[in-house]
Amino acid sequence: MNTLSQVSRIRKRIGQLARQRRAAEQALLERSVLLKGIVLEVQRTCGKTGCKCARGQKHTCWQVTASVEGKSRTRNVPRRYVGKVKELTGNYRRFRQARARWVRLNREMVKWINEMEAVRTTPDFRDEDRRQ
Repeated sequence: MNTLSQVSRIRKRIGQLARQRRAAEQALLERSVLLKGIVLEVQRTCGKTGCKCARGQKHTCWQVTASVEGKSRTRNVPRRYVGKVKELTGNYRRFRQARARWVRLNREMVKWINEMEAVRTTPDFRDEDRRQ
């Protein structure tokens, strides 16, 4: 494969990656509020001997769990806020996915740019006429 067709193939791939990266950037630049964590419905017992949970019918509650400074933190979520908390944690998850996609695309672009440099670089100025 000659140098020009290699460069053309590489440029085409870099262009594809740039378009994909722009799509990831749009997700990153949204103005939505983010809440780190995951929302869980938890069934628990309260420990009271006469309670329904002692007979197997556990209490249900909603919690959001997140890692903060390397430690897992869990907070109860009142039922009226469950929908909003799910929305905010979903925003955070989508943001992190878009961030990971953006980083992966940049790494791949650097790989292709390095390949283009290697293909286009001549070891000697006298070889330039023979490369094209």
